[in-house]
Amino acid sequence: MTTDNVPELLIISQGSAFMVNSLENNLKKEGILVTRCEPTVRDVDEKIDGKDMVLLFAGEYIQNSSGLLSYITSKCSDECNHFCVVGYPNELAEIEKQVDVSRISAEFSRPFDMKDFTAKIKSLLPHEQADSGQEQEAPAENVHKHDILLCDDDMMFLKMVQEWLHEKYNVTIVKTGLMAVPFALHNSPELIMLDYEMPVMNGPKVLEALREDKKTAQIPVVFLTGHSDRDSVMEVMKMRPQGYLLKSTKKEDIIASVDNFFATGQWKNMQA
Repeated sequence: MTTDNVPELLIISQGSAFMVNSLENNLKKEGILVTRCEPTVRDVDEKIDGKDMVLLFAGEYIQNSSGLLSYITSKCSDECNHFCVVGYPNELAEIEKQVDVSRISAEFSRPFDMKDFTAKIKSLLPHEQADSGQEQEAPAENVHKHDILLCDDDMMFLKMVQEWLHEKYNVTIVKTGLMAVPFALHNSPELIMLDYEMPVMNGPKVLEALREDKKTAQIPVVFLTGHSDRDSVMEVMKMRPQGYLLKSTKKEDIIASVDNFFATGQWKNMQA
C-alpha cells in the first residue's frame, strides 16, 4: 500500500511502449510511485506486494494468459487493491472471457486521451495526505467539480452514466463493492451512487461497511436499482440511504437529480 502517504502502482506490459512510458512519466510527475514488470506470474509475484493498483496493458500475449490473469485478480481481491486493464476492444473482450469481470475495477479502451487517462488513474488511487498544497491553490476561475463515486458491476452502465455526468462532476467508477469501500475511505467522495445488487459484496453490505467507519459514515449514498415495483423500492429504502435511482431513468432526469442534490443537499427520488 501507500508508503509515507505516496500511492504505488504496478504497470504490467510486454516490452517498452511509447504510451506506457508516457503514462509512467505523467504519473511520476503527480507524485505516484510506479513499478514496471513483464506479464509473467513470476515477475508479477515479485513486485505486486504493497501496490495500491495493478494496471495491465493488454497485448497479443493476452490470448494465453488465463493463469496470469487469475493470479492477479486473486491477489488484488485478497488485498482490496484495484485491478484495471487497458486495451483495444477485442483485447478487453478476451480478458473478460478469462476472468470474472466483477474482479476488474475499471476497463480503459484504446485509443484515449493520455491526459484524461492519467487523471482517471490518479482518481482511483489514494490521495496523498502530505501534499504540497499546490493543487489546492487552483485558479479562482476554475469551478469546483463535486466528486462522485459510481459503483456497479455493469461496466456499460458505469461508462454511460460517467459520460453523462463528467462535464459537471468528477466521476470515478468502480465495479465492485470491495473496491468502493477503500476508495471512499481514502478519497471521501461527496456522493456515492451504489448498485443495490452486486456479487460478493452487495450494496447493503457496502453501506454497512461505510457506516461503521467514522471517516465514511456521513457520505451520502444513493442506491441504484433496476426494480421499480413498490416492494422492491421499500426493500431498498430499509437501509435508509439518501435515496434511490432507477436504472431506467432518462439521462436528463439523472443529471437533474444529481444537480438538485448538490444544490439543495436533498436527493429527489424520481420514477422512470
